[in-house]
Amino acid sequence: MKRKVLYLICLLASSFPLSLPAQEVLKESRINLGPGVNSAYDEVYPLISPDGNILYFVRKGHPENIEDPDYAADAKLRYKDDIWYSVRDKNGDWQEAVNIGAPLNNKNYNYVCGVLPDNNSLLLGNVYLPRGAMKQGVSISYRTAEGWSEPEQVQFEEFSNTQQFSEYTISPHANTLIMSIAPVEGYRSPTNGRRDLYVSFKNDDGTWSAPENLGPDINSVTDDITPYLASDGLTLYFSSARDGGMGKNDVYMSRRLDETWKRWTTPRNVGHPVNTAGWDAYFTVPGEGEFGYVVSTSDPTGVGDLPFGYGKSDIYRVKLAKSVAPNPILIVSGEVKDEQGNVIPATIVYERLRDSKEMGTASVNPATGAYKIALPAGEIYGFRADADGYFAVSENIDLKNLESYDEIQRPLTLKPATAGTTFTLKNIFFDFNTATLRPESKAELDRLTTFMENNATMQIEIAGHTDSVGTDKYNIELSQNRAQAVVDYLISRGIGAERLKAVGYGEAKPIAPNMTEEGRQRNRRVEFTIL
Repeated sequence: MKRKVLYLICLLASSFPLSLPAQEVLKESRINLGPGVNSAYDEVYPLISPDGNILYFVRKGHPENIEDPDYAADAKLRYKDDIWYSVRDKNGDWQEAVNIGAPLNNKNYNYVCGVLPDNNSLLLGNVYLPRGAMKQGVSISYRTAEGWSEPEQVQFEEFSNTQQFSEYTISPHANTLIMSIAPVEGYRSPTNGRRDLYVSFKNDDGTWSAPENLGPDINSVTDDITPYLASDGLTLYFSSARDGGMGKNDVYMSRRLDETWKRWTTPRNVGHPVNTAGWDAYFTVPGEGEFGYVVSTSDPTGVGDLPFGYGKSDIYRVKLAKSVAPNPILIVSGEVKDEQGNVIPATIVYERLRDSKEMGTASVNPATGAYKIALPAGEIYGFRADADGYFAVSENIDLKNLESYDEIQRPLTLKPATAGTTFTLKNIFFDFNTATLRPESKAELDRLTTFMENNATMQIEIAGHTDSVGTDKYNIELSQNRAQAVVDYLISRGIGAERLKAVGYGEAKPIAPNMTEEGRQRNRRVEFTIL
């Protein structure tokens, strides 16, 4: 008898807050997503993209799944588990689901573990081997101009799991994995139960650190499974059979307190309508947080008053109380192109400006240039498109006061780094009415320093500009001093003074009308031109 491939159950990021007050518990019935998604076959493991527009799930035993000829006489094993997906149209309706096809599907057990905000990267269960074979592990695939790439194995420095099952969730910044595993005794840190939640961090070389136990703040003496990290990167959602639950397994949530990933709030049971008297897990929530998606059986004896579905297990939507909605995030999307409208292969990089910490990267659709990133509330961020032969023009956005989910469009236009080209340094900031550089400017200044180091013979002019408020003399002086402040920073980092020229133009070269605050803000800028 052939050895059955070990199964991973992997989950995407979602979000729940610290408590669920009894008065906010919702008792609305779950809404079946209908025949576009559900069928006479089992639909399981739903994963919603952070923007809420694509739903990935597993359809079991369907005759359109890839066939395993070794089990031609057994329909259940002949057509195992394939990844399907449905796209939500502009009216909010889910369209007819489509099999995602090869190379993500093969004759074995296939499923998506995580959907990154860019919609161009998927985390996948199992390690893909030649000729359709698979082994326990996790893989990643990227969207290419021809479709999805061959899945690549995620490499850990060390890894051990004594159980058949393991579950994973990836952070929206793609630099942290949380997993439910039962390592070999004595490996890294002992488990508090049969399976505990562990964390692993992405190294600079692309490998992942050895998993570390999240500790007693999260883990219990029972299995703690199906971890699911929120779009805010803070809120963890998982399933457990610990004491005090409503059924066999209940969904709990906890919030990360710091960047050690070892301190968490006390897990709280999220209650109805997510949890029932049965076994509850596999919950997924888009960034907007108004609705969640769950898997339920059509047998009403097992799930109370739920309606009959299309098959043994269907995917349902349930409205969430505000207290269990994700923390606010902003989704920024757009296209990366040059000034002629050509798509430029690039990587989106976004950082926290207060300490210049890189928060994550995102892929650009190679066919359309489309990108998408998710930024949690509470910080000022910079983001840019990096591409060979171009200087990355940065954008910034202040989310300190973001109170609800939102989406904005920000196209990114790249210009080649050639003589005569002018670039605006959008992430350089000064104290009001002074030439004193603010700490948030460091990331942009260091990037310009590196650019000059990589182009050792290049000379540039740093130009300061102001709006029309104030006298001509004052504006010329202020803009000159600000340009000189940038030059002084570059010199302090080892760039030769003979390669740098500071010029203050005052209000002489506006790029927008000075009649509005928005126009004046655009005119207050620092640029550099390659000489």
